[in-house]
Amino acid sequence: MAFALSTAHQIGLATTGALFIVFALISSFVLPRRNPNFPGRARNWYLLLSLVFFAAMMSAVVVFGREEKGKAEAATGTTPTPTQPAGNAAAGKALFTPCAACHTFKPAGSNGKVGPDLDSLKASASKAGQPLDQFITTSIKDPNAYIAPGFHPGVMPKLPLTDPQVADLVAFLSSGQ
Repeated sequence: MAFALSTAHQIGLATTGALFIVFALISSFVLPRRNPNFPGRARNWYLLLSLVFFAAMMSAVVVFGREEKGKAEAATGTTPTPTQPAGNAAAGKALFTPCAACHTFKPAGSNGKVGPDLDSLKASASKAGQPLDQFITTSIKDPNAYIAPGFHPGVMPKLPLTDPQVADLVAFLSSGQ
């Protein structure tokens, strides 16, 4: 589940957990060594502080442990198949022209090395656990949804394409598989 959380949620959970652990270690080892009577007369304050830390940790789990809807579905493999309009492979080939500088794809005659080799889209879709057309659509609309091994997130720009244009690109890319 931790891999499905955003970075901000992971940091929030880690910070709250670290504070809770530091409090537990100090109250278990440091304070009793300094004052053998610990918590002594301050027992009620110590119990209140313990309760506050416990509530903070539980709240952090509830607040920061929430997954975004799309990531939760991807983590469980229950992503619904989007309805994609039928595309035109010839129009998709024309749309692919700027992509040829970064990607290798034999049907387009391209051999770019900046992005993943698109001749192996079927294998990548299989690794991602998605049908080919859905994988291609997701990769175009959200380039960081699946990062091929050896590549880094944030390199491919988010393309300002309409749904019919995406369908055309999907038709062209899947026709070469």
